[in-house]
Amino acid sequence: ATSGTQAATSNPNKPKYGGEIKVAIDGNIAGFCFQNALPGGPLGSTRTIYESLIERTKDGKYVGYLASSMKASKDFKVWTVKIRPGITYSNGEPLDATNVKMNIDIGRGADPRYPSTGVGVNANILAVDIIDPLTVQITLERGQNDFLGIMYRAGRYVMRATAQAADRTTCVRNPIGTGPFKLESYVENQVVVVRNDNYWRKDASGGKLPYLDKITFTAVKEGSQRAAAVRSGTYDVGFFVTAEATFIKDLQKRKSVVTGYESSKTAWGQWMPNVNKPGSPFKHKNCRLSAAHAIDWNAYNRVRLRGMGEYSGSVVGKGHPMYTTSGAPKFNLKLAKEYAEKCKVDNGGTFKVTLYADTSTQSQNNSKFIRNQMLKAGIEVNELDIKEAVQIVASIYRGGGNLNDFAQGTPAEGGDPAYVVPFFITKAFPSNSVNPIATSALGRGFNTVIALGNHSDTALDDLVYNAQAATDPKVARKRWIAATRYIQQNGYAIPSIHSGFYLFTNNKSKLGGIRTSRLKMPGGQLAEVAETKGFEYTGIWKG
Repeated sequence: ATSGTQAATSNPNKPKYGGEIKVAIDGNIAGFCFQNALPGGPLGSTRTIYESLIERTKDGKYVGYLASSMKASKDFKVWTVKIRPGITYSNGEPLDATNVKMNIDIGRGADPRYPSTGVGVNANILAVDIIDPLTVQITLERGQNDFLGIMYRAGRYVMRATAQAADRTTCVRNPIGTGPFKLESYVENQVVVVRNDNYWRKDASGGKLPYLDKITFTAVKEGSQRAAAVRSGTYDVGFFVTAEATFIKDLQKRKSVVTGYESSKTAWGQWMPNVNKPGSPFKHKNCRLSAAHAIDWNAYNRVRLRGMGEYSGSVVGKGHPMYTTSGAPKFNLKLAKEYAEKCKVDNGGTFKVTLYADTSTQSQNNSKFIRNQMLKAGIEVNELDIKEAVQIVASIYRGGGNLNDFAQGTPAEGGDPAYVVPFFITKAFPSNSVNPIATSALGRGFNTVIALGNHSDTALDDLVYNAQAATDPKVARKRWIAATRYIQQNGYAIPSIHSGFYLFTNNKSKLGGIRTSRLKMPGGQLAEVAETKGFEYTGIWKG
C-alpha cells in the first residue's frame, strides 16, 4: 500500500505516551469469534486486539510475524511453522504450538463448535501436528504454492487465546489476542480498546508499545456523517471505502483540515452470477454474458466513484499472477442485448434479476446505477433488495448457498491467487478428497458456502489445482492465466472495479507515528494503510 495525499506531514516529533483517540468506521462489528467475517473498518478495529502468524509488507512480501518463519517442502505439501518465542496473550496465556494448532484446527473445521467459512478456505489442510513447543507442521492434501496467502488472508487469519475459544457462548464477545490493545467494552456499533501491558513488541529505540492508552471505534454508517465528523474533529480518524468517493474527494481538497492516506487497490472487484440458484437465469451462459457486456464499469468508476477505482478488464489487477484480459467480456450494449434475447430463449422467455444494497444512501445509489444499465440491455431488474450489511453477508455465505442472483463484489483480495480462487471453484473439497473434514458435518455444510458462483464446472477446479501445484513460477503463471481466461470467457465472474481503502486524520489531533517505518517491524515494514486492516495503530501517538 502507498501513502496518500499528505503522508509526509505525519508528526515528526518523538513518540508520546498516553491519551486516547476516536475512530469513525463504516459498519457494525458483528463479533470476535472464528465465524465473524468482518469487512473494512470493523476488521481494522479488531486487528488492534489480534495479530497473525505472518504479515504482508508494503512491497508485497509475506514475512513472519507471530511466526518467525513458514517454510515449505519442495512439493509445497508440507509447511513448517516456527513460532516466535516469548509472546503472550493479553491474559498472560503463552502463544505456543498447542495454541497455534488449536487455532488452525478450529479454522479448518476440526472443532465442530465453531462453524465458519474458514472450513472452506482451509479445505486443503489435511493435518496439523506439533513438532515441539514452538513448531507446528501443516500437511496439505495437494501441493499449494500460494499457501502463505491462505495463512494471511488479507489480514483475517488471526490467533486467538485458548481461553477465548474455550467457551463457545462467550467467544463472540470476549476477544483475547496478542495485539497491542485489549477489549474494554463492546456493543455492535462501538468497540473500546485499551493498552495491553503484556504486549511483546518494542519500538525502534526499545521503547514499550503501544503509545496510546485507549481507542474508541464507532460505526458511523453514512459516509457524509463520517466525513463531517473527521472534518470537525469529533473523531480523530475516519475510515472510507472507494464507493464513498464523493466524500473522499471532498476531504482530499481540505488539506488544511485533514490528512489523507490510501491503501493499494488489492480488493478485486468481481460480480459473480449465481449459476445454480433455483430459478436463476444464470444457469445459461448467454444470460451471464449478457450481464457481463451490459455494465460499463468505466462509466461506473467515473460517475459513481469519481474515478477513484481501477478497472483492469480482468477479475484481478495488473501485476497479479492471475491477470489477463483474455476471454473477458467488455462493455458492449449491442452484444448485451443480443445475449439477452438468446438468454430469454434459453430461459423460457424471461430474464429477470434482483440486485441488493445496504441501508446507506451511497450503496443504494451505486446499485441503482448498475440496475439502470442492465435495464438498457433488456434485462428485467426488480426494485433493490435493501437490508443491513450484516444481513447481506448472511444471505451470501450460508449453508445451502448464496440466496442472491449475484455476489455483488466478492471478498477476493491480495497479491496472489490464494484468497481469490476459493470463491471461484465448485466446492471446497474435491469429490476425491481424502480429507476427513470433507465428510464431517461442517465439511458437508460448508462445502459450497464460499463457492459464490454456485456452478458445477469441475474443469475450472482442475485448472486451479494444476496452477497451485506448479513448482516452477513460470509454469504456475501460465496455468493461472489459463484459469482466469476460463473464468472470464464462461461468465463465471464479471470483472468490475478494483478498490482500496482511505483513512483521514484531523490535523488538530496531531497524530504521529502513522508511517510504519518508525516502528521496529518483524520481517519488514508494513504500509501506512495495511490493506483492509487500515492503520497500524501500534505505533500511533497523539501530539
